[in-house]
Amino acid sequence: MRSEFVDEIEQMIPTLRRFAHSLARNAADADDLLQDTLERSLGRSHQFEAGTNLKAWLFTIMRNRFYTECRRRQRVRDHAEERRFGAADGEERVMGDQFARVETQEIARAFGMLTGEERSLLIMATVEELPYETIAQMLEVEIGTVKSRVSRVRAKLRRIQEETGDIALARVGISSKPVRTHLSAGTA
Repeated sequence: MRSEFVDEIEQMIPTLRRFAHSLARNAADADDLLQDTLERSLGRSHQFEAGTNLKAWLFTIMRNRFYTECRRRQRVRDHAEERRFGAADGEERVMGDQFARVETQEIARAFGMLTGEERSLLIMATVEELPYETIAQMLEVEIGTVKSRVSRVRAKLRRIQEETGDIALARVGISSKPVRTHLSAGTA
């Protein structure tokens, strides 16, 4: 393995540690994430193209590892919840799951109408809860630029949701907008 590659990675450890803490939100998980990232990057050093952005490559590995771990933990939680509630809750659980699915579909549809860049920015700012400073460094822009972009993307997402009118939720009797019927059209 190239010693200069290892030296460059070693110099990135403090930056990677901060990024891991911003993702994991606790020291133990952040340390595990950092270690996993270092192991993967060293084990896959042949995949790194010399002259490209090492920081971006390492951040991508770390972010992907974090997402994978989150999905794994969610599957474990879902499985544990299913075992805890079982079939005894019957219809109440089914209805709750249906509403949650409908809400998820509404958000997913609106989210899918954003551009890839907008989705990525919103994920970093809201799902990953990365500090604006970190996002600005990753995107190589000013913090104010990140703040205004996130604000515009959030506003766009709200507009999309308002324009789609919560169609799926209205079908099951829930809507954030009043449903106009022939009785509410002025006849009393």
